Amino acid sequence: MTSVSFYKLSGDLQVALALVCQLTQKAINANQQVLCLVPDSGTAEQLDKLLWNFQASAFVPHGLGTEHLPIAISANSSDPGEHHGILINLQGAIPTWFSRFERVMEVIYPEPAYEQAKRDNFKFYKERGYPLSFHDLTEKFKP
Repeated sequence: MTSVSFYKLSGDLQVALALVCQLTQKAINANQQVLCLVPDSGTAEQLDKLLWNFQASAFVPHGLGTEHLPIAISANSSDPGEHHGILINLQGAIPTWFSRFERVMEVIYPEPAYEQAKRDNFKFYKERGYPLSFHDLTEKFKP
């Protein structure tokens, strides 16, 4: 069964993207594949640039579009491509195909409508019995 982790931040989308960079680096180090589902193409391009410049001593192989392995960045919630490992969801909604992933990571940052969507997501997963974890990173990741 898919496990679901929520990561709460105190910053904005930029802080969330910095966390995504760290999470993807950990996934690469663990030899896992990741699909980063972002709200729009502009955010996809921002994350792409951040990952290219994330760490001078590290390489995070990634690309825009779901065909890229091991790390893909996409705003298309209708197509997960060949990914099955980790889904990092920065969209408000849960994609219909989320359960094909071993793990879903929901990133929360303080924007009222977005936070409410993530609360609804938590309730959705909980009511269906998915294993949940919650990580409050508000003190670690500050704007």
